Amino acid sequence: MSLAERTSEAKKALKEGRKLVLYLVEDIKSAQFRYRCRNVEETLSVKDGWRVVWFLKTELKVLIKFLDAAELLVIERQTDKDGVIGNLIERAHDSRKKVLLDLDDLIFDYKDLLVLMKSTNSRNIIYWMGYFWGVRRIAKKVDGFICTNEFLAGKLKRSFGKPVGIIPNSLNKEQVEISAKYVAKKENRKVIGSGFLIGYFSGSPTHAKDFALVEPELIRFLERYDDTKLMIVGYMKLSPKMQELREKGRVEFSGLVDYLRLQGLMSKVDVNLAPLVINDFTNCKSELKFFEAALVETTTIASPNYSFKKAITDGENGFLAEPGEWYEKLEYLYNNPKENRRVALEAKKYALKHYYGKEFLKKVEEAYGYFTN
Repeated sequence: MSLAERTSEAKKALKEGRKLVLYLVEDIKSAQFRYRCRNVEETLSVKDGWRVVWFLKTELKVLIKFLDAAELLVIERQTDKDGVIGNLIERAHDSRKKVLLDLDDLIFDYKDLLVLMKSTNSRNIIYWMGYFWGVRRIAKKVDGFICTNEFLAGKLKRSFGKPVGIIPNSLNKEQVEISAKYVAKKENRKVIGSGFLIGYFSGSPTHAKDFALVEPELIRFLERYDDTKLMIVGYMKLSPKMQELREKGRVEFSGLVDYLRLQGLMSKVDVNLAPLVINDFTNCKSELKFFEAALVETTTIASPNYSFKKAITDGENGFLAEPGEWYEKLEYLYNNPKENRRVALEAKKYALKHYYGKEFLKKVEEAYGYFTN
């Protein structure tokens, strides 16, 4: 929506007696904007009550015009190098408005910085120190937080002693509609011996250590069953053995794609892998790799971090795997296509119930209501 359209929407919401939430965002092209703001905005639009209208930092003059009439000001995860956000928080407090910081990662406590560096294999410690400092600077000034799960909420409460509301990551209408089209195109579930495609949707190159967790068992599986392949979407530096399999045509790469085309790629695989090195940093990660794959009826095997354990009931709507269990669960799905199908359908039911529609709407309303009731 253009600024003019958003301004009109804010005026309309106030005229109709809606509760207006102003959301300050950094980059509308980011996944963070989609998960943490756009999907919430869309969900609230179907019911009377709350409305979210977002603004960029370059549009602060317009945002401020609505500050006195708004219920809440929410700031998307970002830093404040120029002090503009700090000034905005002061202005909101002058108007007796509560200001919340929306966080979806453990990026505010210095003692967790080393965990982040080890988890992502990142060497850019200067950048991350600055980022942590910038987020923490804002966190100290706000009145509370919105975050993705209870584990992260606990870390925030212990660090800052402020209230926390929880809004999980979610699905949007575009994803649901295009996923239905991809599902309609899917072949009937394959019989044993007709081929088996494994998907690893890595995204950024920071997940090398996560992939290494499952790689030995994955190689063993690929070598055991000749009609199996691995598709990697995103960046990944392959080990010599995995590179050898790629040269034999057993591993294929796809570059990064937008989130709607990603649904199409996930619909093509028989199983989606979501390995994670478990620590405080990854326990704050959301379960989006599970529910987005579920939407296209693809089963997920995941490491048991906090969010995956909460969403996945092992053997019912997905699978949880510790190191040493990945091969066994891959083999089970390979040999039991009907069971794979059953689990995938259960996952889809769960995803649509918890991350889209009425139940997700309820979670948003509860989170905002927590700070205003």
